[in-house]
Amino acid sequence: MPFDGTKELAKIILSNVKKPEYCVFLHPDDERSYTEDELDNLKNRDFETRLFMTGTQCAGDTVFMRNHHTDNAEHASNFNYVRDYLKAFHVVKNWTCAKSVMTTLLTMCFQLEPSGYYSFATSLASGLSRQGANTDFEGEIPTESDDDFVDNAKIEEIPVGKRAGGSDHYGAKRMSALKMKNQIMLVRRDEDPVLIRRKLCFLMDVVFKRLAIRKFLVDDGRSNIYRLIHCQTKYAHNKKPLIIAVFAFILQISLTAYVILQFANLGLIEEEEEVVSNVFPHVMLPLALTTSLHSFMIAIPNFQESLFSYRIYGKIGPLQMMDFIMSALIPLVLTVSGFVVIYRETSFIEGVLNSTALLFIPEIDDQLPSILGLRTEEIVKNFLVAESVMTFDKMAKLEDADFSCAEMKNRNITTGVQFNDFYITNMTEQGITDGTPFQPYQVTVDTNQMGHQIDPSSFVTKDCLLKRIEWKYTTGYPRTTTPRIGYLHLTKIDNSEVEIERKKDPHGLVGIADYSHSIDGLFIITTFQMSEDVLKLRVCGSYNPPDFLTAFDCYSLWDVSSEAKRAISSMPCQKSGTTGFDRFNDA
Repeated sequence: MPFDGTKELAKIILSNVKKPEYCVFLHPDDERSYTEDELDNLKNRDFETRLFMTGTQCAGDTVFMRNHHTDNAEHASNFNYVRDYLKAFHVVKNWTCAKSVMTTLLTMCFQLEPSGYYSFATSLASGLSRQGANTDFEGEIPTESDDDFVDNAKIEEIPVGKRAGGSDHYGAKRMSALKMKNQIMLVRRDEDPVLIRRKLCFLMDVVFKRLAIRKFLVDDGRSNIYRLIHCQTKYAHNKKPLIIAVFAFILQISLTAYVILQFANLGLIEEEEEVVSNVFPHVMLPLALTTSLHSFMIAIPNFQESLFSYRIYGKIGPLQMMDFIMSALIPLVLTVSGFVVIYRETSFIEGVLNSTALLFIPEIDDQLPSILGLRTEEIVKNFLVAESVMTFDKMAKLEDADFSCAEMKNRNITTGVQFNDFYITNMTEQGITDGTPFQPYQVTVDTNQMGHQIDPSSFVTKDCLLKRIEWKYTTGYPRTTTPRIGYLHLTKIDNSEVEIERKKDPHGLVGIADYSHSIDGLFIITTFQMSEDVLKLRVCGSYNPPDFLTAFDCYSLWDVSSEAKRAISSMPCQKSGTTGFDRFNDA
């Protein structure tokens, strides 16, 4: 076999993880079957996805993804930036390097295709699960002397040629040992890995909070002139764009004030106008009702937006107050005053014009950026990069004691919430796998004897939510490294069930295993491909339903429908997991 670094990687992982006796290593480019020992090991492995980070490059990578099937799973996402970020911050303590890697990682996430980002974020979230308990690091091997180091490291002999007065055997060991000792390890002998995992959560929280803001302002189109001007001017020397925000605020306030004045002066209407209105009593009521209902429909989501937008501003200030007044208060004021003004109007055309004006006032701040030709996405990205650097500078001043669970709660750091990625079948981590989409799948129960449906969805609906997944692999090729699923049983959140079972093989070559696997909690299917058997199945989720929603918000995953959120909120809290032995219990 050509040298590919897999053996060296195996030695490193075996020396730095719990339960190393259950490790399995499959090189991504090596097509082979499991050995009998590896098959026995698989029986003791759960299905959570984990990460392992090395101090220096090994086997062509520095971050290795570990799933049920192998401890060296093939992945398309570039996790190396995450490791470089941690290494620069914790090991070498080079703030310039750390900030450079952080902003590069942030920019990379900006530029990823949606499916690529979701796959990257889902697998990384699984590694960060339970405050990083699913991530392990290469650490220093305890030694008393150079000879002990060689013995403990179990270094293979490397031919280096004869040396004067000595053997090539000793020279090989000596050079290999010195090479490993000179490597920069992520964990030193006197360090607590739990602290480093918590630091990783702090570091990635800086990135994911910026990604959440980007999703809010750019992807969801929730930017307005006040939020955009804040992004444009906070870290810029030129503050002139603030004039635009002040102008917009004055314009909207003035228009609203005139509506209120009209509402207050309705009692002064001349008597002849009242006579005209009596000819068609309540003729303006439908227009007044629909206009006010529209204003109210705008006011409710705007109020929720204003709460999230506080994350953008970080504190109460002039722009934040302008934004709150225009987004939350003005639509409510116009809902009440506008109804009365339109209802009391005597002219049909004036009623229509008033209705149009009332609908236009709350939209001024939303329309101004496009009218002025402001490049929303570029402004937001530059702001978030600068904001992440400022946040990092504050975090760099923290002592090790400050990276605590209490401090995570104080800072509202949700990165590290329990959430996992499960590769039920062995496949490459990537957004689109051989044409198979990576997105939520809806599970529809058949009621007409026409077969169940498992179809892709653009967002998480109630039909996507599963509380239990049970499966059995096929038999016939027991040593294959790409097992197929012959039996799949899905229990939805409403307790309806979908059962998929392969047809009996007339030749008796392929059957269904007797032993089943299962996970319980709240999950969605993210990759599904089926022929005669289920060829590809990847799911993600949490054992505790509240953690599911927290993770989706923290890592900016797919949108969750209101119906799905209500269904999740009604679920009881529980703590369960995969059947089988969890070899990486969180201490």
